[in-house]
Amino acid sequence: MQFSTDAFIEGNVSLIHLGPEDMQAIVNVMQKFTLDFDDAYQYIAAKRYRLTIISFDNDFDRADIGRKTPSQVGP
Repeated sequence: MQFSTDAFIEGNVSLIHLGPEDMQAIVNVMQKFTLDFDDAYQYIAAKRYRLTIISFDNDFDRADIGRKTPSQVGP
């Protein structure tokens, strides 16, 4: 509970929502880049909201938007 409060209420973390209309795009990305559902969801969310994926997961390296590691963006 403290993490949620720290991150979402007192911090600078926002939730991103994708709707049912995005499910086909997620499936397409899963097939195109051989990503699992969670990674494909993040991919579509990043594309829609023009965000950069920050992750240790090298599966994103197969996708056309790539990723950055936390050390590339953090102190």
